[in-house]
Parts: sequence; C-alpha cells; structure tokens
Amino acid sequence: MDKALPVLLLAMVLLGACTAPVVQSQRPLPTPTPAAASVLTPDTNTEARPLDPIIGQLVLAMEVGNDEAPKDQRSAFPVNAKQLYLVVRASDMPAGARLTAVWLRGATEIGRSEREIRESIGGARWIALGFQSATPLPSGEYSVRLFLDDRFVDSVVFTVGSGRGPASDETSLVFATDFSGSGTIQAMSEFPLGTTRVVAILTDVPPDLQEELWSRWSVNGSVLTELGPDELRTAFVRSFTLQRAEPLPPGLYSVQVFAGQQPIAEGSFLIAGATPTPEAPVVGNAVVEDLRIVRAVEPGTGVPVGARVTQVRGPARLYVAVLVRDLQPSDVLEVVWERAGQEWNRQTVSGLTLPANWVSLPFDLPAESGGEPVEYSVSVLLNGTLAQRVPLTVLPGA
Repeated sequence: MDKALPVLLLAMVLLGACTAPVVQSQRPLPTPTPAAASVLTPDTNTEARPLDPIIGQLVLAMEVGNDEAPKDQRSAFPVNAKQLYLVVRASDMPAGARLTAVWLRGATEIGRSEREIRESIGGARWIALGFQSATPLPSGEYSVRLFLDDRFVDSVVFTVGSGRGPASDETSLVFATDFSGSGTIQAMSEFPLGTTRVVAILTDVPPDLQEELWSRWSVNGSVLTELGPDELRTAFVRSFTLQRAEPLPPGLYSVQVFAGQQPIAEGSFLIAGATPTPEAPVVGNAVVEDLRIVRAVEPGTGVPVGARVTQVRGPARLYVAVLVRDLQPSDVLEVVWERAGQEWNRQTVSGLTLPANWVSLPFDLPAESGGEPVEYSVSVLLNGTLAQRVPLTVLPGA
C-alpha cells in the first residue's frame, strides 16, 4: 500500500501535465504587400489634356508689333508688297518645336519661313513668320501653308494686286464639238442629246502665262471631272476636251479654267434632253461610322491627323472629321455644335456620293473669357437622326 501511493501520485502528475494548455510565443504577422495596381494604358487616340501645341489662329499682315501681334490683318496685298508675315496665335508650345511657313504662287513654291521655339510657351502668344521677296510680287493669287514639326496644320489664301494674275481680262471661254487649231470656231451654247464630246476653248491667253493650266467640269452643280489642256495647236489659244464613250448626261454644265490655283475663265453650256431619273438610293443605307475632333486633316482627303481632341484652349482651329459609308446625294449630314447645352452652330452637307470616305469640316473656335471651363458637344445627324456625339471641354483663354 505504501508503495502504490507514490506510483499513483506520479501518474496523476503526468496526466495533469498532458492536459494543461500549452502557452506559445506569438510573433506578429507581417503586413501583406498589396498586389501591384493594374494601370490602364490610356487610349493613344484620345487627348485628355491640352499638352500638345495649340495653333489657334492664322493671320496675314504687312506689319507686326514688338510682341509680334499683327498690326494690319489682311487677305490682300498691294502689287509693290515685298515684306509679308504669317502670324500664328499659339499656346502650349514646347521648346524645340519648329514652325514652317511655305509660300506658294499657284502650285510653285516661292519661299519658306522657319522658326524654332527656343523657350517653351505656356499661355497664348503671337509668333510671326516673315517672308521677304527680292522683287515686288506680281499680281495674282497666293497661298501659305503652315507646318508644325513637318506636320501640315492649315493654309491661308491671299491675293496680290487685282488677284487676276497674269491672265488678261479679255480671256474668254467658248465651247464647240471640235477644235483643230485653225479655221473658224463653231461656238455653241447648247448641245443635242447623245453628245459624247465637248471642247472648251480658252482664247486670248497671255503669252507670258507661266502657271500650269487645268480645268474643272461640273454638271448640275456636281463636279464631274478635272482635265488638263490638250496639245498646244496655236499660240494664245488653249483647249480642254471632255470625251466619253457613252453620251454625256443631259443638264447644265459649267467649266472653270485655272492657272495654278487662280481661276482665270469660266463658262457654261447645256446638253439638251430630260435629265434621267436616278435610281432611288436604298433608304437607311448610309451610315456614320466614326466622329472625331482633331487639329489637322490631310489636304485633299480629309483624313484626320493626330490625336482626338477632348479638351482645348481657345481660340483654336479644329476639324470635325466624320467617317461615312454609302452616302448618296439625297442624304443630308448635319454637324451641330452645342455650347453649355444650347445649340450654337450648325453645318450642313448634302449632294455627295461617297462609298467610304472622311468628310472633314473646319471650325474656328473662339476663346472663352470666363474663369471656368465650358462644356461643348458636337453631334452628327444623318437625315435628321442623331448618329454620333462627342464631348469637348473648352478651357478659358490664358
């Protein structure tokens, strides 16, 4: 009995040790590192902030002030003009940006002006690009094209003197079915149904005319074709021949003749007969596939260039570029500008036949004088129905 008691007590001690709670040292858990945030790459075709250079206005002048602002905004210059300026209203221009003005008479370059921005420009200011001719510019029509870092921005047309250029006021345009270069011209103002050939004859062409000649033919208000001159047959007379294998459509035709970019003669004639009824376009076939506001478009094609503009500081030259498909002459496109919810401007386009093309309309946006941004929107209506709408925020002028 005395031997069993110690054994029993030892067993009870061991059993208590097995059932008692075990206390362990707890180390604080480290704070978990959050997963790297997923950053969405911004749409490279969307401009959210006006970080790019802004060209707001193009002005021609003969004099500029100390701040390079134009003193005499004009679109025509006297015949003795030697010094001309293209003055550009620009803002947000980074250091190193290069502006180039290419001066043209017709299609011929007569000079260019370049300007590199040495220090960045924040607020809007005038930048003058001067052009100086060694001799007085001859009378005629000219143009100047502005490029920013070799990218076309916009162009301005102007005249020197009368704007008629070297062509004579006596230049006239007559029409005939044939022209051999000799003998009497049988001028006609009306041609019978079934006519396949019409010759436009430009008489009394000045001998010192140097610009390239070309003609634009339209029927019932729509451009039909553009033609170069026929082979030269006699001095001071040039001809342009429109000839088709099938009869020319009846209607009223007009023909303009250009020397370079300057129109020098115009005339009209009629092809008799009832105008054939065109096939009715498929209702609802035309569609608007895209709408963009941009700062520049490709000359001649209207294809938008550069990023979409969603925020801009006025004044600024903008383009509304609309991608349309299967457009018929009966379709009507309307570009509607709204400012602060109120209609502000409306541009209408009709009479076009376009399978798939950009239609681009320029718009000069003025400066906002208030202290707060103003919300605009641009809508495109196709045959009276809203097709697409984009917003535009205009910041107050600097």
